[in-house]
Amino acid sequence: MSLDPQTGVIVYQFVVDRLDDRRREQYPDGRDEYETDWGAAHDLEKTFAEAVHADDSGAAEHLLQKLKAMAAPWQNHPHHPDNHTDDGRQPDDTVPGSQP
Repeated sequence: MSLDPQTGVIVYQFVVDRLDDRRREQYPDGRDEYETDWGAAHDLEKTFAEAVHADDSGAAEHLLQKLKAMAAPWQNHPHHPDNHTDDGRQPDDTVPGSQP
């Protein structure tokens, strides 16, 4: 994945969507866990964007890996960021050489 603000937003939004799913599944419980995890994801994405804008690729890479670690429990989800092309789209599995 490229080190640009859009990458952070893609991973962040995926994590937040899964946290929303989890909160709905656990309703009425799970609110505190959701808020804690959402806050952590939000802080990581914000700090990642700041590192990218400061051209601190080492910090940006580290923060992106931490954000991706938050997404890891949903690795098999069809919208997981690792299942997308560099421009954020899911690969077209009808094109030879693309990942399904």
